[in-house]
Amino acid sequence: MIFTACPSATDEARFGTAAVTSVVEALDLFLIAIVLLYFAFGIYSLFIHPEEAEQQLALPAWLRVRQIGQLKQVVAELILVILFVLFLRVVLQSFEESGSDMSWGRIATIMLLPVSTALLALALRLVELHPKPRRSAAPNSNSREVQKPLPKE
Repeated sequence: MIFTACPSATDEARFGTAAVTSVVEALDLFLIAIVLLYFAFGIYSLFIHPEEAEQQLALPAWLRVRQIGQLKQVVAELILVILFVLFLRVVLQSFEESGSDMSWGRIATIMLLPVSTALLALALRLVELHPKPRRSAAPNSNSREVQKPLPKE
């Protein structure tokens, strides 16, 4: 490949697109590695040595797994993030290849991935593999509502 002394704007745009894609994919791989580490600790604490005390493992609170639903939820969320990164890469590559000339068929093909990812995220939200604790509207109030008995007629 022969490089010119004065690169054109398309070469700079390709380099920028490739740089952004590489950084996002590297961060995605880092996220996958963290989730695999979490998954490994979860499998260890749930199935291999469930009787081992949490203090003996010396794991931080975010790394403790108490139910298999937590592992399922994290893996499902990881799949959603991977699909989002895939969509970002496809969009950047398709804009690089076609420039501003986008046909409706190409746009529909590109939009298929985010629509299916959104439907998958909605299904994951509806299923709730591991329900997260609900936050109260007033986090500082310690009062609990006490129901009064109904008057007898």
